[in-house]
Amino acid sequence: MKYFLREHKYEFLTSIFAILTAILSFTYINNPKIQFLLSLAIIFISLIVFVYLRTRDRDFYFISLRNRKHKDAWIGRGIFEYQRTEKCFLISDSDSGYIYSKALIWSDYSISFEFKIIENCIGAIVRAVNLSNYVMLQINTRGIRPHVRISGGWYVHESKEVNLSFDNDLSLDKWYKCLLTCEKGSINIKLLDKKNNFFDRSWNIPQGNLFFDFKKDEKDANPARIAFPINLEYGSVGFRNCVGEKALVQNLLIEKN
Repeated sequence: MKYFLREHKYEFLTSIFAILTAILSFTYINNPKIQFLLSLAIIFISLIVFVYLRTRDRDFYFISLRNRKHKDAWIGRGIFEYQRTEKCFLISDSDSGYIYSKALIWSDYSISFEFKIIENCIGAIVRAVNLSNYVMLQINTRGIRPHVRISGGWYVHESKEVNLSFDNDLSLDKWYKCLLTCEKGSINIKLLDKKNNFFDRSWNIPQGNLFFDFKKDEKDANPARIAFPINLEYGSVGFRNCVGEKALVQNLLIEKN
């Protein structure tokens, strides 16, 4: 309800203004012709305001992921389905992941969501240009493994080498809240256990090029080494878990910084 009211607050204010104006006009103006013209003017102005509000840029999206219909704006392949018993979404068996289509051109933003790991980890996607190019922060019980996906290839950092290991392991029996703030080339990562800070560190997105070896066939002893530039300055958010990885997610909030 909080985010519904926040999303439609200007529509509510416009409606209240139109109703009050109509009441005042019919109370203090006795000329039927003027009343009719004023009513038309109120309707026309209200329509203009509503159209403007619907077409203007949004500065936040809140998706509770507590309804099957909440999958409509997502792009991806694999399992990203509503779980009736848990009243949230399950992400699993998705090599590409799923990304939210309405924030594809956003750059600096903050996201928050609640998650519960069922098996192994939960992959949180940010700066997704498409399903083959994005940053993924893979949260497991012992730490966070940042992944960079460029043209379908992966470059993975282990938790210890980037100082993203946890002091205490996450529990498979608990829900946690994750807050990610993308600011230029840096991502601040916070995990909360209920309302208490569990983890709070930052990680910088690699710059420059990533190099991948491409073989002509399995017997190729001298694969071609090709450089792919990292260009992840904007892009949407989402989730990814491949085979053998399962997690529940709910209450996703995306806000422009």
